[in-house]
Amino acid sequence: MGAPSLVRNLKLRHHIAGLKAEWNVLEAPYFRALREGTFAREDFVETQRQFYAAVAHFSRPMAVLASRLPHAEQRLPLVENIFDEHGRGTLAHGHEATFRLLLERLGVPSARADLLVPWPEVRAFNAALTGVAAFEDPLVGLAVFGIMEDLFSGVSLALGRGIVSRGWLEAAQVVHYPTHADLDEQHAEGFYQQLDAPHAAEAAAAQVIEQGLALGGHLLTSLYDDLFRARGRRTA
Repeated sequence: MGAPSLVRNLKLRHHIAGLKAEWNVLEAPYFRALREGTFAREDFVETQRQFYAAVAHFSRPMAVLASRLPHAEQRLPLVENIFDEHGRGTLAHGHEATFRLLLERLGVPSARADLLVPWPEVRAFNAALTGVAAFEDPLVGLAVFGIMEDLFSGVSLALGRGIVSRGWLEAAQVVHYPTHADLDEQHAEGFYQQLDAPHAAEAAAAQVIEQGLALGGHLLTSLYDDLFRARGRRTA
């Protein structure tokens, strides 16, 4: 693995586009129910409260993955991403803080967020990310995080719009998701640039990268499917 590529690998980008079209994430039950108005508000809020545990965890396995990359130019895009996750030094603007604020505006007091006991579905997602970052080929890790950032950009836009269209918040009150709708496209590109050259250079590396992309899509889409199935569950 060398420096991030300055030339886009069109074969890789077409493969990614094909995966996204095949998955059609926004037609999953979670997002369809929100869009169609069949997602009960209390159930949606409870699943978002659970998702907070994933938000709070996300940058940690990314830091593990960064530590396994041998060259500074490889680590830098991940470090920048982690810095963004932490509000670029202003923690009140960090992703944990903005998601907590969103939960508060949806009616979840800060004290209740502090008492969160993650559901097994969220624990499994977090454990999988940590395992990928720590033990899989770094190309798999880069692909997993890249496709997740890519997918989450569209997911964030849909969730922000859904919250407003349901009348649960005014557009100006929706935080966290509008930032990710834009920022995560940039983050995804940072990961993809690390994958362009190895994907083009060697068939074995291309296969590893494509497996990582499939794994990342599976983990994220499965999390939303799992949250939707468990939406009526309540924890203290």
